[in-house]
Amino acid sequence: MNTPSTHAFHILYVDDEEKALLYFRQMFEDEFIIHTANNAADGYRILEAYGSRIAVLLTDQRMPGESGVELMERARRLHPNLVRILVTAFTDYQTAVKAVNEGRAYRYLHKPLDPEQLATTLRQAMEFYHTLQEREQLLRENAETIRGTLMADKVAGMGIMAEGLNHHLRNALTVVRAFIDLAPMKLMEEIEGRPPRDTNFWVETQHQAQAQIDRIQALLTHLAHASHARKLIRSDSLSLHALLEETMGTFVGHFHEKNIRIEFDLASNLPPLLVHGERFRQLWRLLFIEEITHLHSGDHVRISAHLEKDVTGQEYAIMTLTDNGAWGSQDRAANLFDPFFTRSRKPDDFGVNMMACYVTLHLHGGSIEARRLDPQGLELVMRLPLDPQHSTPEAQDFFQRAMEHETRWRQREELAA
Repeated sequence: MNTPSTHAFHILYVDDEEKALLYFRQMFEDEFIIHTANNAADGYRILEAYGSRIAVLLTDQRMPGESGVELMERARRLHPNLVRILVTAFTDYQTAVKAVNEGRAYRYLHKPLDPEQLATTLRQAMEFYHTLQEREQLLRENAETIRGTLMADKVAGMGIMAEGLNHHLRNALTVVRAFIDLAPMKLMEEIEGRPPRDTNFWVETQHQAQAQIDRIQALLTHLAHASHARKLIRSDSLSLHALLEETMGTFVGHFHEKNIRIEFDLASNLPPLLVHGERFRQLWRLLFIEEITHLHSGDHVRISAHLEKDVTGQEYAIMTLTDNGAWGSQDRAANLFDPFFTRSRKPDDFGVNMMACYVTLHLHGGSIEARRLDPQGLELVMRLPLDPQHSTPEAQDFFQRAMEHETRWRQREELAA
């Protein structure tokens, strides 16, 4: 009787004896998916072709060319979870024991192979592999959960900093701005109407100072938006197609100037989306700015959207942005929403924009995930529930933690007062 786990994965048997391969296939092809090879080189090519779908490698030790132990060692580097079984003659007993003790082999079997023992060993090996795969999947899921929790905590914690920065820095910047705006006029008065010798110095310095103040104020504004912890009211009905065309109209000159191609692929059955209009428009503006900032001439962007239902019948708009931009080898997708991560390696390209996008999606009851593409590029997947009363588990968890941070902030303010 076959089980789902035995059907899910394959077995590879490598042996230079053609009859042994034939008998093996006849014995087990009704229970397992079988691959065979009569030398280590062909066996390794099969491992490369099928990857993790092959659960068990059964290999003879003595073969022309590469030995069984050597094949298992290469196979372990290629696919560490692969269950490796060495088949030996009695004279290779010490080699087999050493292979097991050093972790190269899961088990060893003596020739001639006993069919019942072999069947039991293969079933145990298959179950062992299945358990390893499940364990790895759980670890990956837990890692994603932990990463999401840390990200939400970091973003919500930024709210405390943003509140303080807005409160303390904006008043100071207003004074500095007023001084810079008045400085040229006051200077002219002080020198009795005679123009300074280097007018460009004063003009350029004033412009640079004004630009830096504008940058700081914009950063504070984005931080305030990004750290906004209250769930947004979704009362505006927007066509995603019209919104993207509108946003594209704002930035079309920048895309043409940098020779960046952008295309849309939106499902025809996508309904108007109930959103917080101002924040949802801002989200797409920030995404377009992000692409213009880090892409190079000749790169392209693709934005697609379709409907999807979960197991409970809830409908989501799945919006995907894909580009082919180059990432540094040290960059990870998780860094993208870090407010002080610079994707383009430009000093003025902080990740506050993407942090704001992250928060906006979650406060709409949705979620956003990033992953790197091979060989290069970025994929952003945004999930937005069509029902404003519904939230993804990630969004609800984020919202709860964000509110806890806001409560702690207010308590701190009350104590300080």
